Amino acid sequence: MMEIKSLNLNPTVPYSPYAQSYISFAQLAIPFEYKGWEAETNAWKESCYLSANLSGAMAMHTVKGSDALRLMNENFVNEFTKMPVGAGRHGIMATRKGNVLEHGMVLRLEKDVFGAYAFQPYINFLANSGKYQVEHITTELRDFIYQIAGPRSLETIENAAKQDLHDLKFMRFRDAEIAGSKVRVIRMGMGGTLSYEVHGVLADSVAVYNALFEAGTPFGIQKQGWLAYQCNHTENGFPQIGEHFPYPFIDEPEFMEYVRKDPFIFDPTTLPPAGSLSDDINDYFRNPFELGWGNMVNFNHDFHGKDALQKIAANHREITTLVWNSEDIIDVHASYYRHDRKPYRRMIRPFDYTGNGFGNCQHRVINDKGEIIGASMHDTYTLYYQDMISLCSLEKEYAKTGTEVIVVWGDKLHPVKNIRAKVARYPYLDLTQNRDYDIESIPRYGK
Repeated sequence: MMEIKSLNLNPTVPYSPYAQSYISFAQLAIPFEYKGWEAETNAWKESCYLSANLSGAMAMHTVKGSDALRLMNENFVNEFTKMPVGAGRHGIMATRKGNVLEHGMVLRLEKDVFGAYAFQPYINFLANSGKYQVEHITTELRDFIYQIAGPRSLETIENAAKQDLHDLKFMRFRDAEIAGSKVRVIRMGMGGTLSYEVHGVLADSVAVYNALFEAGTPFGIQKQGWLAYQCNHTENGFPQIGEHFPYPFIDEPEFMEYVRKDPFIFDPTTLPPAGSLSDDINDYFRNPFELGWGNMVNFNHDFHGKDALQKIAANHREITTLVWNSEDIIDVHASYYRHDRKPYRRMIRPFDYTGNGFGNCQHRVINDKGEIIGASMHDTYTLYYQDMISLCSLEKEYAKTGTEVIVVWGDKLHPVKNIRAKVARYPYLDLTQNRDYDIESIPRYGK
């Protein structure tokens, strides 16, 4: 008889009777929706949200020691030598073929101490390889990461911390105190608009979470579930590994051996390709340039994947937003109510969370001659703009705003539907970005 195991609730996320459903993530049960994804997805445009989706499940890895800087520089496309203490940066690791292997946030905590999250298990592999004199500390389930994003996010945090944080610049962090607990506040986030993160230790998590929610209640704060969190990456033009494209572990044979020896690491190569793009999983991998991250690739130092990326830099696709034709989308939904033929592949609002396993679901994009010109990733409905959109890696000659293309919607199990689409602004979110936000327009705490 098959053994059925229960999932533990994420210890950093207080139980809420308003959570409509839960989802399994990193062997934990986390809220999928609270009062509905509609209000949650509009929150980072109109008020703010409180998200604990990465908390407890996304480990912070501290790399410290005499070789900490060397480990970072040799394995990231970024160069960290001049990165100041107190700063954060979007870090990118590449395979020998130039594909994005891992990406996430890097914090410089001290001169020889880096904090990194969303890089497991590859950073574990590097730190334990014996090549570097470093101490590697994983804080999974011992830390919390809370994200607060939207135009009322700074007011929420200041009221929770009871202090003025207006001087905190984009991608900088500092210590504060919330609910009597020491926390780290970082001005960054995935919302695209004004966004912050609050980090601390597990023992303080529930008190800090409740204090943040209470402080944000007068500003219309919404608790955000996993479903809404997945939407902001597409709307804000921030591709996410495991969501828009898969992990290319197979590019690194030594690392694959490491993965296969650990029963707790999921091997994404076990998932077959989905959608209409290709039967070859290699076609689903993405390099930094076609994801809009070329400005982060620093060729002034030696790093893993440099040779491949130097070649890719000379000729690559561009990241774009596609807006899908509403009439064609309606026809897909209508096909389920006709009796004369098999329905098309289903569309689920705000996106198909059941058929997008680890980024392996993409659809080919063609021109009016039927030639393949790109790959559409993770189609998402945005209620704020009332459009179906997707991020697309597109050949440069078609990447101009207004260009008409076709998304081939379907798979081996359903009829193919050609959906008309247009290249639109990138990112699609047209509100003021975090780095450009006029902080002085926000009332200061206590004034």
